[in-house]
Amino acid sequence: MIDPPVTGAAPVLVARGLTKRYSGRLILDDLNFSVRAGSITGFLGPNGAGKSTTMRLFMGLERPTAGAALIDGKPLAGWPEPGRKVGAALSNRCAHPGRTARDSLRWIALLLGVPERTCTEILGRVGLADAADRRTGEFSLGMRQRLALGQAMVGDPQVLLLDEPMNGLDPQGISWLRGLLADLRADGRTVLMASHLLREIEDLVDDLVIISAGRVVQSGSMTSFLDKFREETVTIRSEDVHELVTAVREAGGQVRGVVLREEVAVVGLSARAIGRLARDRGLSIDEMTTERRLEAAFEAATGSGGEMSAARVRDLSVGRPG
Repeated sequence: MIDPPVTGAAPVLVARGLTKRYSGRLILDDLNFSVRAGSITGFLGPNGAGKSTTMRLFMGLERPTAGAALIDGKPLAGWPEPGRKVGAALSNRCAHPGRTARDSLRWIALLLGVPERTCTEILGRVGLADAADRRTGEFSLGMRQRLALGQAMVGDPQVLLLDEPMNGLDPQGISWLRGLLADLRADGRTVLMASHLLREIEDLVDDLVIISAGRVVQSGSMTSFLDKFREETVTIRSEDVHELVTAVREAGGQVRGVVLREEVAVVGLSARAIGRLARDRGLSIDEMTTERRLEAAFEAATGSGGEMSAARVRDLSVGRPG
């Protein structure tokens, strides 16, 4: 087991040696990470990395082949009222299309022994008050995402597991969700939120767990990630672009994307270093701009095609490796 991403904070969720195979195919490979109490943790990885499977294991919807998914020290089934301990929005296909939004929350409230008035309060909180008596089959993808989140909140849980909750939300909806999650954190709740897009969550989450091919490749605070892996991209316009590309590569830089006729994007070398390189080679530079791209760092962390060598995992570890 790895330490919590931020020392001094008790872990609420712990994946310990978590392994899962389907029909002999390895989905999770000795997954180890922890999520501290009262935090929003981004659970990142390419599509197919194992994020959804991990969340289903925490919810007891699947059994691990080996290892354990623990919530405050024991599996969810070990808690007398699981629905009050953890709420989950793992899919936006969360209600019968012929059932109204209000009814889809009522049956959960009945199972958990929650007053019916709570359903009305939650529908208002997730922005569905005006659609409470509409059939969910008429809902847009964004509305279904809001409904799934509302269902997860019925039991007033201390822990929320959210799988790609921003999918289908428009910019206003994304802003609303960020505000809601920040409020839940302020109330002391713990949120594990899966995503494959760093830019959706970079200004919201406290910690990150990044997985690729079923293994942890990074874990730690968001601040550590930004400090260590925020990648600088230098875009250069030059009449000598092809000669400059050769010089950049010889100096250890990398070229991103396609080299246009007079433009190239470079990472791994600072603008100052590129300027000196061009001067020493007698090459012209007409324009040079710098951009810091988090997405490039995320791609470097997860590797091409979601695969990564063991050596690369060690190079990219933040804190202790998983």
